[in-house]
Amino acid sequence: MKPSIFNLTNDLVKNEIVRLKTIKRVQMQYLDDNTKTIEEALVTEGVVTEEQIYKILADKMHLPLIDLSTYIISDGLIELLPETMVKEYKAMPIELNGNFLTVAMTNPLDYKAVYAINNYTKKKVRTAVCTPTQLEEKIRELYEANDQSSVYDEAQEFVQSQMAKTEDTLSTEDQEDVDNQPIIKFVNNMIADAVNQRASDIHIEPQETKMIIRFRIDGKLVKYMETGKELAPSVTSRIKFISGMNIAEKRIPQDGRLHYTVQNQKIDMRVSSLPSVYGEKIVIRITTAIGLKLDKASIGFLPENLEKFDQLLTSNRGIILLSGATGSGKSTTLYAALQGLNNESVNIVTVENPVEMVIPGITQVDINDKAGLTFASVLRSILRQDPDVIMIGEIRDQETADIAARAAITGHLVLSTIHTYNAASSVVRLIDMGVEPYMVSSSMLGVIAQKLVRRLCPDCKIPYTASEDELRVIGLPLTEKVTLYKPGTCQNCNNLGYKGRIAVHEVMPVTSAIKNAIHAGKTTDEIDTIARGEGMLSLRDNLKKLLLDGIISFETYVDTVSEVYQEDGE
Repeated sequence: MKPSIFNLTNDLVKNEIVRLKTIKRVQMQYLDDNTKTIEEALVTEGVVTEEQIYKILADKMHLPLIDLSTYIISDGLIELLPETMVKEYKAMPIELNGNFLTVAMTNPLDYKAVYAINNYTKKKVRTAVCTPTQLEEKIRELYEANDQSSVYDEAQEFVQSQMAKTEDTLSTEDQEDVDNQPIIKFVNNMIADAVNQRASDIHIEPQETKMIIRFRIDGKLVKYMETGKELAPSVTSRIKFISGMNIAEKRIPQDGRLHYTVQNQKIDMRVSSLPSVYGEKIVIRITTAIGLKLDKASIGFLPENLEKFDQLLTSNRGIILLSGATGSGKSTTLYAALQGLNNESVNIVTVENPVEMVIPGITQVDINDKAGLTFASVLRSILRQDPDVIMIGEIRDQETADIAARAAITGHLVLSTIHTYNAASSVVRLIDMGVEPYMVSSSMLGVIAQKLVRRLCPDCKIPYTASEDELRVIGLPLTEKVTLYKPGTCQNCNNLGYKGRIAVHEVMPVTSAIKNAIHAGKTTDEIDTIARGEGMLSLRDNLKKLLLDGIISFETYVDTVSEVYQEDGE
């Protein structure tokens, strides 16, 4: 582990932000990682936030903690320091008052940087503290807004010069010696922009006369760039090369994996190529998001639902299922649960297809169907590895479901996902797969149904009084005065009005009444009615609370309710 320059661990313990036991556990996990200090490791693990770390640092040094996102840096201030100096010293000028220049820094202890800034500007330098993430965002806002267009122009010129030599794209030998070529910069910038914009997927789509690049942000596809069609083969070849695919094979679909570093954080990506009429379409799934905290509390659970989920996780045997559509955040919730269970006294083994996020201290197995490494075969082997907790990426067939149920009954806590629209239907789906009802009722602990919805941008959302029609849809008295919020526009959300997503849940513990209903062969609707009667909050209830709290818009509420309950048949 890299030596800490701040030594704030004692202050974190003293301020009751983190326990000493937790710090020691994280230190052991990152013992061989020479890229992170203990403070950075604690932030990566979601134990503390950057703001908590830098607030303590600011208080300790009697300096203000600056929220850079609220500062508008004038052109005059920008010109005081060159971009290279801002990036090298991680220092942003924020205020000039006479001969005094205030600079926000991530490391106010860097007196060499302070002296260099003083010497360059001929101003007396006052320091303030800012977080690395906010500094990076401000640097991108000020300096890198137009970078991609110039990189695109360079890439275009490069490809045209290559086309003069050959009609084909870069060969493998060429790829190994092109670190400074414009194509590399173009792909690097594209991936960095996608990560920084919190995109979950990058779509690179060749068309007849152009190539379109789109990012999926908060569940919606947004156009990032439109380029000439001649750029497509080189960009495709570069991505296939760095993700371990065969760049010469263009006739069949391929899968690859890509590890990238953005803002000193390792980002894991899955890459898929698909032959189409005008070339290969590439989709890059970004499986590790910057700033993602593996913490159940940050996912969006209502307090009462989080309490039920935590209660389920205290059991040492049984199955807990996460249900929902593809892309609903089930895996993230499972990883957050595993992170909470992960300690030296517990043996956790996962079987996934593929492993989406690597967690230190957990044994994770990647499925390989071609090599005969299937869910079922791995599960049988896992049971001989003395596991306490087993995580199965997805229950998709009877054999996997049977083994999971038997593992749960014989004293293992099993976590998995299943593709169903609500909690009650997950139970019936297992029976439909061929698992005996008595096995389901004996092994099931609970089901959490989850869906992701877009969150209103907190900086620009606009309050208004709900109309009678809206009150009628929500199910409130028409005479009630209710404040709702609609999307606005601001820089912080790229003028979309929405920023990030939040999960909505149904948490259904499998109680004695539900076990009896399963054993008696009751329908999904009957099991759902029993669960609601015992206090389960439905997805609709969860959405209604988020709407009234001003977290989601009425439009999001209506769209999600109609989507969920159309599937439900209501």
